[in-house]
Amino acid sequence: MKSKSIVSLVCAMLGIAANVVFADTTDLLPIGGKDGISIAKYPVTNAEYARFMKATSHPAPRYWKGGEFPNGKERHPVLWVSYDDARAYCEWLGKKDAAHAYRLPTEDEWEAAAGETPTDAKFNFNGVVASHYMKENPKRLVTFVHPKSALKGKSMPLDEVISIGSDGRHVRGWVNHRDYTGFIYTDLFKELSETGGYTTPVDAYPETKSACGALDMWGNCWEWTCTEIVAKNGAERGNVVNAIKGGSWYANRNSCFTSFRGEGRRPSGCYNTVGFRVVAVRTAATKAVSESFTRITEIEVHPEWLGRFR
Repeated sequence: MKSKSIVSLVCAMLGIAANVVFADTTDLLPIGGKDGISIAKYPVTNAEYARFMKATSHPAPRYWKGGEFPNGKERHPVLWVSYDDARAYCEWLGKKDAAHAYRLPTEDEWEAAAGETPTDAKFNFNGVVASHYMKENPKRLVTFVHPKSALKGKSMPLDEVISIGSDGRHVRGWVNHRDYTGFIYTDLFKELSETGGYTTPVDAYPETKSACGALDMWGNCWEWTCTEIVAKNGAERGNVVNAIKGGSWYANRNSCFTSFRGEGRRPSGCYNTVGFRVVAVRTAATKAVSESFTRITEIEVHPEWLGRFR
């Protein structure tokens, strides 16, 4: 007996419409200890967000030019999306899939899906970014452009601005908020930021898997959660914000670890380091079909029954 025929029979028995859509869930991974909740294998990519925009006329992120994401970045995570933008994407996704309700993960769900970060895990963080530019041209002149920078207008070789530890994990000279010096206040960083940052494809590190099997949960881009916290770090410190997890291409390595907490952003804000990943919660109809499918495959179904529901 074909499983599709069995599903048709079960749906008819339960009164579920024949044209109901059950989306492909190959990229949804169950979160251990969270019954009925799965998380996306990857963060939402530029290409996926473009399909959402086309279907809903939602505005494009600010680094897209003419409504198009940067060339070659279709598999990179989408950035510059607010919490509200991410929620709108989840609503759109839910309308296409009667099997699941989509939303952003809670901080607890995200951490359960990620598990403990392996000490030798490979992922995209500021050490990767700095290494790239230092190998490309360490003598490249960069100019400090921030209006408050103590070095505004001054140019110097890149290797006089940043240096990388022998382990490749620690970057010196990346940022100095006291006098607005460091790499992030240069024209090179501004240029990088305006094109969506130094992201990598969401499957660039296939050997680095989370506890549930998801990829790209550490580094590359921070990910929104629906959990509100009082921020402990950065410009948001002391304010009620939405927790973000996983670090980014801009962050230092330790900030990318699952255990790192206290980072958050304003839900209305858009940032060049923040994207998102969805979770899917099985609907009651899906659960009923799943349970009934299991029961019905254990009995012999007469062919005449199937003929009534095809």
